Amino acid sequence: MLFAALPAHGHTYPLVPLAMAFQGLGADVLFATGSQFEGRLPVPTTLGAEPGWRFADAHAEAFARMPQGRPPTDDFARVLFVDVASPHLLEPTCAVVERWRPDLVVVEQTNVAGAVAARRVGAPTALFSVVGWGPRWDGVYAAALERWGADLRGTDGSPVASVAQVADVYLEAHPAFLREAGTGSHDASFGSQPPFPTLDLAPHAWSEPGPLVPEWLTRQGRPGDPPRVLLTLGTVFADNEKLLAVADEVAAAGCEVLAVTGRSGLADEVAHEHPAVHVEPFVDQVAVLGHVDLVVHHGGSGTVLGAVQHGLPQVVVPQGADQFWNGNRLVEQGAARVVLPGAPPSSVREAVTALVDPAAPERAAARRLQSELAQLPEPAAVAAELMRRFAPGSRSRV
Repeated sequence: MLFAALPAHGHTYPLVPLAMAFQGLGADVLFATGSQFEGRLPVPTTLGAEPGWRFADAHAEAFARMPQGRPPTDDFARVLFVDVASPHLLEPTCAVVERWRPDLVVVEQTNVAGAVAARRVGAPTALFSVVGWGPRWDGVYAAALERWGADLRGTDGSPVASVAQVADVYLEAHPAFLREAGTGSHDASFGSQPPFPTLDLAPHAWSEPGPLVPEWLTRQGRPGDPPRVLLTLGTVFADNEKLLAVADEVAAAGCEVLAVTGRSGLADEVAHEHPAVHVEPFVDQVAVLGHVDLVVHHGGSGTVLGAVQHGLPQVVVPQGADQFWNGNRLVEQGAARVVLPGAPPSSVREAVTALVDPAAPERAAARRLQSELAQLPEPAAVAAELMRRFAPGSRSRV
């Protein structure tokens, strides 16, 4: 089983639990991604991108190509994932597919080059959802077919003539409340049914073990201790100045804050100047979520689902991509508050103050969503079904 994902935490990590499930069933698993993840996953890795290439570089280049730097959303997705990212991914991934000839290629949804590489040899292909499907993704894959479609074929050897033939199955790792269209201004790009047969899959957060959960966070809380809040703005849109501004507001609400930058470089004196703000470049987010009362974040799907798994209310500060959609869906479910760009100063503080109240209705709503998420099929069951469909006679090559 070959996995192919963009080399970014929010694109690679969500696929890891399914890869581990295949491995647990005795399948031979290989994970193609960027060089920064080589040897860092619990399954064997290989290069699925040009050495040293980073998705963050593609994001900056795509923004630079857009007029006035603020593109129409759907055009930006096409430019980013087809025009800019795919040329750095396609040939390395094709080389892996040609060499390995997998029984199934599990392609992270935004890794368009992975799907193209799989269909160049007619390999069975599963798209793994990391963002909601919608017209944006119909357009992205239509653009990929315009560019590379003449070389693609299905498992039966027939030409790939439509988006519906790009994959054999869509692995839907979003609960129902994150799929359904709402009324928010950023909702038009998401919320439609993918044109492939769908298998539901329970999302499981995964992060590299360590660095350990900060010691202060593991101390047993006492009555009257300040609430503990995880703050992250992701690795694509975030900058340290914005992160610290949000951290100040969370601390002003009377909370102790773990602010995760997703990169190194913050000066040591930051923690000294802000005694309630603890800054770390990286943490074991899966472990940290078990020690906090609230999550303040950008609205990326991985963080949304990790917080839901732990029954935690959320304050969403969206910046782009699917983050507005995710925030709107959480608000509709009563489990979060959203602070939009340009909101008045103190908006984050007010939202945090409301949600750390033990009687806040958002806390009960978060526990309800936690229960809903627990009803989805586990990765082991989905892996077994995929092996039954696409590799009924396969054996491990290890």
